[in-house]
Amino acid sequence: MSKDSIHNSPIEQEEISINIAEIFQAIKSHFILIAAISVTFAALGAVYSLTIPNEYQSNVKLLPEIDAKSSGSNLGGLKSLAGLAGVDIGGGSGVDVVRPEIYPSVLQSTPFLREALKSKVFVQKRKKWMTVFDYIVTSPELPPIQIFSKDKSKRKEEEALTIPKEGLSPELINLSRLELIGITNLRNRISAETDKKNGMVTIIVKLTDPIATAMLINFTQNYLTKYVSSYRTEKARKELKFLQDRHAESRKTYDNALSRLSTYKDQHRNTFLQVAKDQEKKLQYEVDLAFNIYSSISTQMADAAVKIQRETPVFKVLEPAQVALEKSEPKRSLITIGFLFFGVFISLVIVFFRTVNLKQLLDK
Repeated sequence: MSKDSIHNSPIEQEEISINIAEIFQAIKSHFILIAAISVTFAALGAVYSLTIPNEYQSNVKLLPEIDAKSSGSNLGGLKSLAGLAGVDIGGGSGVDVVRPEIYPSVLQSTPFLREALKSKVFVQKRKKWMTVFDYIVTSPELPPIQIFSKDKSKRKEEEALTIPKEGLSPELINLSRLELIGITNLRNRISAETDKKNGMVTIIVKLTDPIATAMLINFTQNYLTKYVSSYRTEKARKELKFLQDRHAESRKTYDNALSRLSTYKDQHRNTFLQVAKDQEKKLQYEVDLAFNIYSSISTQMADAAVKIQRETPVFKVLEPAQVALEKSEPKRSLITIGFLFFGVFISLVIVFFRTVNLKQLLDK
């Protein structure tokens, strides 16, 4: 044991040790270098932050109506247990429900984003109305400092795809290259968050103009409410359309039957034959039958209209959209400070390699 300690003592004396005093001495001797590198990185961070255009954010909070009707007391307890397990048992109300958890996916869908690109917004900085597509794709907002200028004349021309006019589904989406760029850009600017506890939905929109942001979030809110309402009432509206068509047909049938009866009575007013009386009874029966069908369909059509109104969901706006008074991004001070600390780190690494004898350290 003593031999090992005697043998290790020379090695311990030869080990390189850097104490706190030496570290401060190295920093002090290289202070100008550290300061120069740190300031340089901070300046780069400031310049970089100026290459990012200002973003304005607008939020709106909605509380949608959630259908919670149960099909019966027998299923009530089972539905509760299934809900805890994450399983949804049908409520038996016959109403299709778009759950709030699906709303973010709706606002990320291509059909919505295409409609959003077509919507018009007023750009305060340019004092004119523009489509969202023109605003973010054709002539986007430029940052305070633009390092790399984009020459639109050198932009690659769109390659038109040869698509047959027949034999394709009308639901097929054919996007141009610029449309794809706009949709990708807009997908990063529109989002939604859902609170699973209370079902509250928060819609978030970011653009480079505060007025345009508020108008786009208003369009998004209207689209979402109409989409959910249309989904909830789709079956009822189809039923109403069917009843309206049958109602028109039954009204026409009733009018024709009544016209035939009136004509027959006028032609056989002074006839006392039994055959004529039987024919009149037959025509009267056709009139009564047509009227009963017409009356029944009228009642069903009124019920269908009430059903649509009853199944139309209600969206309560808890926090309406507001025009942002201050930009939300970029945080230029944080970017500059981040670059500053990164510059300090780089400078300390340089000082370390310049101070330590790496060859001696690696040999040991």
